[in-house]
Amino acid sequence: MSGTAPIKFVAIGGGTGLSTLLRGLKPYLNDSPPRISLTAIVTVTDDGKSSGRLRGEFSVLPPGDIRNCLVALAGEEQFMTGLFRHRFPGDGAVGGHSLGNLIILALNQMSGSFLQAIDQARGMLGVTARVLPSTLDRVDLVAQVGKRIIRGQVAIKSQNAPIRELAISPADARALPEAVEAILDADLITLGPGSLFTSVIANLLIRDIAGALTRSKAKKIYICNAMTESDETDGLTAADHVKHLLAYAPKLKLDYALFNSAPISTEMLERYAAEQAVALKPPDPANSTPPDFGAVEFVSLPLISESRAVRHSPEKLSKAIFGIYSR
Repeated sequence: MSGTAPIKFVAIGGGTGLSTLLRGLKPYLNDSPPRISLTAIVTVTDDGKSSGRLRGEFSVLPPGDIRNCLVALAGEEQFMTGLFRHRFPGDGAVGGHSLGNLIILALNQMSGSFLQAIDQARGMLGVTARVLPSTLDRVDLVAQVGKRIIRGQVAIKSQNAPIRELAISPADARALPEAVEAILDADLITLGPGSLFTSVIANLLIRDIAGALTRSKAKKIYICNAMTESDETDGLTAADHVKHLLAYAPKLKLDYALFNSAPISTEMLERYAAEQAVALKPPDPANSTPPDFGAVEFVSLPLISESRAVRHSPEKLSKAIFGIYSR
């Protein structure tokens, strides 16, 4: 991380994985001068919980993953951060809704622009990084699970079976121009961590996003999950994750794939086994540049922390990324 110009960093994903990474990047944004300029590009295919209800009732893009990213980038001590994070209890009209989602909905209705609503929410939280949806079109995931075609993210994940093939509807959804521009201008791009299909590959299904990634001269790193997910990746190895990613963007020149090498406790492994999930062992270090993956270099480092779940440590992950970038 040499020189005075900040690294132009684009982080692509969705769900809790992307917000975990953003928490780790926050100190690099808050340095004086900032060591990075950051753009997060977030999938908008969620149709569950609060986001799904708002999407159905108000025809708005799902705000939940956007809100998670904004909160991850905001100051923990700020009162406004707690407000955006607050979720209403109960089964009533607002029960289960996140206040942050409702604020973004209100800002969208007042301005008539989802992008402006995100920007205003960003200002309320004092966030300097940009958070962008990958598309402003209303899109749904469509997957082949077993022999059935399933529509909608919640319906797909509720099958509790591996996803065989994934698409979006409409297939010609337009990429957000600002997202394409950020990718083409980037020095460093990360994909993940997060659900392989519904958080990471979902963004690549936007044709111009995949096209921009293909043309981008940035250093590109895929961050693999530490555990399988029974509703998406049951039976896949860590290397299989990379293989599937590249299958959806065959022209993408991925530079690195990053895997967790830290051991996971027996207690946590047993807890995940009850959910039919297993640890993803990093590929054999003796085969760090497998011929089947072109120029992708496999890197394995201790990246996780354990509390209530196995998650990437934001600090370890960001340190690993910048270590790879400075090679």
